[in-house]
Amino acid sequence: MVGHGRISLAAVICGIAFLLSGAIGEAGFIPKLDRVKFDDGEVYRQGCIVGDGQLRSRPCRFGYRNSKRRVVLFGDSHAAEWGPALLRLARADHWQVIVLTRASCPAALTNIDRYCNTWRHNSLKRIRRLRPGLVVVASAANYHHYWTLRKRRGLDRQASERPLVHGMIRTLRYLKRWSRKVVLIRDHSAAPFSVTDCLRRNPTRPQRCDFRSTRRKAWSYEFKAAGRVDGVGVIDPQPMLCPGRRCYAVDGRHLVYRNYGHLAAAWVRTRNRWLGRNLNDPWNGRDVKPVLSNDSSDERSRPGYLVRSIPSPMNGQATSD
Repeated sequence: MVGHGRISLAAVICGIAFLLSGAIGEAGFIPKLDRVKFDDGEVYRQGCIVGDGQLRSRPCRFGYRNSKRRVVLFGDSHAAEWGPALLRLARADHWQVIVLTRASCPAALTNIDRYCNTWRHNSLKRIRRLRPGLVVVASAANYHHYWTLRKRRGLDRQASERPLVHGMIRTLRYLKRWSRKVVLIRDHSAAPFSVTDCLRRNPTRPQRCDFRSTRRKAWSYEFKAAGRVDGVGVIDPQPMLCPGRRCYAVDGRHLVYRNYGHLAAAWVRTRNRWLGRNLNDPWNGRDVKPVLSNDSSDERSRPGYLVRSIPSPMNGQATSD
């Protein structure tokens, strides 16, 4: 009986230790796992990403609202997700940021649906009136985004790539005409599973929730288009997110993904200096430089959970997919 009592006590102690280790792991994440899906940033909170039947963006201005240094953030939700870093940069550099974003609507001048097409047309007209110093443009580019229409007939993703490329070329040329500098932030890998659910199961071993890069050149219409328009800068976050093609679920204590396809605002906000280095100040005459991948792993252990930092990229040649 004494032996059974010791075994039972040991089992209870082990169980409590296991639960506490999980609680410590979850408590160490920024934001917490039960809040990360809501961590979408200022652009969302201020209602500056439109949808449904809305045909025009609200007058969403951030940073120094009277500044003549105007920056436009233009595209879909994959543009809006970079808002937290861009807005922090704007406050430091005295920029005025105007946000023109719509959910599930690419920047490319191609046929998606009546609402998206009309919103895009109205937004481009607004950019022409603003004559900004910088336009930062981004759109989702993966297997699911986007499927276009031709003569009211839906095209599959493979058939949509060509009209998406041509449409993005038209958009970038238009933006180049009416702004001083245009920079494309290339789309990044989407997670093939719920990173949040995985971290709930592995709070003390977040490396189990890393995944291999899912980005494919076949679906990179925005990147292909940028290469065919002179003077358009390209920033590629992929080497930072997925060094050595391994995409990190956690960077230090920060959760990187808020859902399958979008980055967490708290993590994006920490990338303001990275974004600033690669955008450069559009009023100082320097060109945008591409990003070099740094594949060193920089892993550090902390009590309760593994803490790893995504390697910081330097300026140089971007890596291939």
